[in-house]
Amino acid sequence: MTIATLDPVLDRLARFTHAPMPVVSLYLDLSGNAQGRQTHEAFLDEAFAEPSATYASDSTFRDALARDAARIRQYLASELDASAARSLALFTCNGGEELFEAIPLDLPLEGHLLYVDDEPHLFPLARAAEQYATYAALVVNTNAARLFVCATGAVQHSETIENVKTKSVAAGGWSQARYQRHVEDLHLKHMKEVAEAVERTVRVEGVRAIILSGEAQAITLLRKQLHDTVDALVIDVMRLDVTAREHDILAATLAAFRRNDEETDREVVEALLDAYRSRGLATVGPTGVRAALDRGQVDTLVVPAAPGTLATDHASATLPATPSGDASRRLDEALVEALVTEARRTGAGVRFIEDAALLEHASGVGAFLRYRV
Repeated sequence: MTIATLDPVLDRLARFTHAPMPVVSLYLDLSGNAQGRQTHEAFLDEAFAEPSATYASDSTFRDALARDAARIRQYLASELDASAARSLALFTCNGGEELFEAIPLDLPLEGHLLYVDDEPHLFPLARAAEQYATYAALVVNTNAARLFVCATGAVQHSETIENVKTKSVAAGGWSQARYQRHVEDLHLKHMKEVAEAVERTVRVEGVRAIILSGEAQAITLLRKQLHDTVDALVIDVMRLDVTAREHDILAATLAAFRRNDEETDREVVEALLDAYRSRGLATVGPTGVRAALDRGQVDTLVVPAAPGTLATDHASATLPATPSGDASRRLDEALVEALVTEARRTGAGVRFIEDAALLEHASGVGAFLRYRV
């Protein structure tokens, strides 16, 4: 599933609130353990037991949860193509407004997660949508270009643009000069075609960033043909040959995309704090951010990324009111989860900050605002 497809799914799930029966949010890592064996079956047995035990044996809630578990197992056994997915996000609810949304993803998850609550838990999916957002990777020389649209950690589709091949000649004088101008004209025509393909891809695919690679001469010529707004999306220029394997291009450009995302985190947080200190369009801290979300005032929510240590835990809505230790960290995640879900409901963007320490002076969370009140 592409990010373009994932965004409306996130919005639809965010609107599924206060269900009369339990809502199950399940995240599974399908990559297997070190021996290549799947571990999600054993996880499901244990993870469903805890929330199920909180309901009476004759409870309709317990029955609904049992039907959810059975439906999930049916999907895993007969409907999921595990060879085409590295992970799975699945949301289900039996009763009242029914829900069953299975989302196979070609991106990694660190372990398994199960939540049982009165609404879907979207934090891991929303974070993946940012980390593996749509970008374009272009490998180019003066004779050929390969353009890749990448999202959810995979190449979604690609195209090749080829120039008219030229041969060197041994003629001198005016003949050589005319031939050289002919070659230059062909190169320019090629770069214009490549630029048009890149700009079309940005427009149609909602590309967030562009990574260029190839011959320095070709890249310089290409960037002169790109519209300024498209050239501004270029975040890195790399050295990859136009004949490189698709897998190698994906690995190198995805690493560059993630690296750029982390490097710009500090700039985002500094801009947030500057705007807040100057009484601009920003607020910080859970109380202020929650109030701004309630008013539909938030343009972009800025939150810490989830701790990776929680990826093998399972959680439910029955956590104690005054937790300690690991349970306290779960409530921290639950707070961010609620803010992210409300941001999706109100059309706000979400920016995840990989280094949570950057948000220390923002009391852990902040938001850029659309307007003042």
